[in-house]
Amino acid sequence: MSARPTRRLLTGTGTWVLLAVLMTWTLAPIAVMVFTSFKAREDVFQVPARLLPSTWTLENYATVFTASTMPQALLNSVVVGVLVALATLVFCFSAGYAMARFRFRSARPLALFILLGQVVPLTVILLPLYQMVTAANLLDSTTGVAFAHLAITVPLVTWMVRNQVAAIPIELEEAVRIDGGSRFDAVSYVTLPVCAPGLVAAGMFAFLQSWHEFLFASVLTTSSDARTAPVTLTEFATEFDVDWGATMAASVVLTVPIVIAFVALQRYFVGGLTGGAVKG
Repeated sequence: MSARPTRRLLTGTGTWVLLAVLMTWTLAPIAVMVFTSFKAREDVFQVPARLLPSTWTLENYATVFTASTMPQALLNSVVVGVLVALATLVFCFSAGYAMARFRFRSARPLALFILLGQVVPLTVILLPLYQMVTAANLLDSTTGVAFAHLAITVPLVTWMVRNQVAAIPIELEEAVRIDGGSRFDAVSYVTLPVCAPGLVAAGMFAFLQSWHEFLFASVLTTSSDARTAPVTLTEFATEFDVDWGATMAASVVLTVPIVIAFVALQRYFVGGLTGGAVKG
């Protein structure tokens, strides 16, 4: 056997082994979460440990939906996520369009300054946000949590939208204005439809960031009327005990809607993230 086929075989085998290790590393925690959610309480820590339940049960899911505040928390998470996605798109499209289309001396430094907000630790801005939400009388409300989550989503989404708009030839908008249309018409009939996949990706990104966020939601809420699902996961842990079966069942309930949404909107998400990537 010559050296080239042997090297190609070794390279292919190494690639598949590496992919198998990465898939196992990624999917193993998810498999443990799913199968543990179907285990009876006495099976969770049985020795020797087993991945599959010895007795399949839906008792943990019944606990989640009937003996906890998780249903209300899921509704709160949806409300907060939708508010964050809509507000992020409105604010970030306006800011991103302005930075991409209007030429002024500090446009690029301003864009870089906004992006710096993405690298600031959340704990640094926690106290100022708490004071702002309290001053606005939005403490312990879904609106207050959504307002705080905008601090997470706005910097990066503004940058994403700016690149999307910059990738659209300005000549398309100029053609609308030559035909008598206003800038609003050019944005409505040209820019928005062309960068719609990018906006869908940006909205989905904002929703996902809000859906998973724990720190702000745990500090800004004190009652089940405003508490989101990630915070409510702690409801299954007490000072002396943790109901791991119910915790895993709640985690599955928290994960499934996001997986379904991601699969349904995957092509928009990938297209939106890569669109405009070559524009600086």
